[in-house]
Amino acid sequence: MTTSTASALELHDVSHAYDKVRAVDHVSLHVNEGEVICLLGPSGCGKSTILRLAAGLETLQQGRVVMQGQTIADGAARQSVPPERRGVGLVFQDFALFPHLSVARNIGFGLTELDAAGRDKRIAEVLDQVDMADYATAFPHALSGGQQQRIALARALAPQPAVLLLDEPFSGLDARLREQIRDETLHVLKRSRTATLMVTHDPEEAMFMADRIY
Repeated sequence: MTTSTASALELHDVSHAYDKVRAVDHVSLHVNEGEVICLLGPSGCGKSTILRLAAGLETLQQGRVVMQGQTIADGAARQSVPPERRGVGLVFQDFALFPHLSVARNIGFGLTELDAAGRDKRIAEVLDQVDMADYATAFPHALSGGQQQRIALARALAPQPAVLLLDEPFSGLDARLREQIRDETLHVLKRSRTATLMVTHDPEEAMFMADRIY
């Protein structure tokens, strides 16, 4: 595959094994700027492992990971850029909000390169993006599941990552909320133009969210 300037994330011939179990087998894919791409498949088929390899949470054993034209992991060369320097945003199934921090401080946690004024400005911007501007001082336990999901998304978007990785982000929501939150999330992603790679086992969800499905 030829590296394209429009491509935010590329995986080239990536494989990964846990002991004798081959979780990922010669996978190649790309995500362009502004695209939402879904990895669709049953539990245990390696979808989340692909996200973890892209994020740098697993050591790449084979293949290459390229972000915005730069190789950030190379299995053959045993080279890897640390997760915190990859410009990747992560949203997991459990949202992983810090219970002892307010909404604003949760979102501001990763904005270490901004001064206080810049941090406050960016927090306000992303809270407005996810329609949660009135909840800056609230704590996670006081929020509904749907509201927690929005804050997790805002926190991931706050550093303006090159790539956003979503691991079954709606699976913890009840059926009544899921459709609404999916719709709101898709609008936020399209407005932000963030390249997004999302994992789901739900074909309907993939069809709704994705520009392309793997």
